Amino acid sequence: AVRCMGGIEAYEDYGKACFTGAVADEYLQKQGASGDLLKDPSWTKTHSDVVASAVLDWATDHGANTFCHWFQPMASSGVRHGQTGQVQNKMFAFNADNQIEFDFKGKDLIKGETDGSSYPNGGLRGTHCAGGYLCIDTSSPIFLRGDTMFIPSAFVSYYGAALDEKTPLLRANAALNKQGCRLLKHLGLDVSDGLRANIGLE
Repeated sequence: AVRCMGGIEAYEDYGKACFTGAVADEYLQKQGASGDLLKDPSWTKTHSDVVASAVLDWATDHGANTFCHWFQPMASSGVRHGQTGQVQNKMFAFNADNQIEFDFKGKDLIKGETDGSSYPNGGLRGTHCAGGYLCIDTSSPIFLRGDTMFIPSAFVSYYGAALDEKTPLLRANAALNKQGCRLLKHLGLDVSDGLRANIGLE
């Protein structure tokens, strides 16, 4: 029997608030690229402006005017489970004629900076080393909430120490991929596409 889907129109907007899959492909095609571009993390070095233009069009089409690099920080006493931090910025400025001009470049998308001095990354350091640095996490999709675009990010110190919950996870995934591929190659298996670690749905 076929299940009745009389309310299927309620799902027409499903996924529209995440820049991934068909949504990303639609907007990237307008910039002469495709959604496949996002599958290779090196786009942050080679096509960041292209992706930023597509992301800006997508965000403004959905009423967003603010972006933030979103992270899960540590506290002075350790990890604050479930707590998040963000650095919000407008995606527009006013020109000399008091008209709004949207401006969002690749450099705005891939990295940010905030005060890292209140995080446990060592107290004996120069002032210029007290910053906290945010870098886009290409393994997580950008998403919208209200008028704000959230860019999932990793948060590290000047010397690369993890100041968040996500960075250790990303480093663990990278280690599993590297050593897992090495092991499987010795077993004669093809791992040219690398390994993808995940958890059970249960």
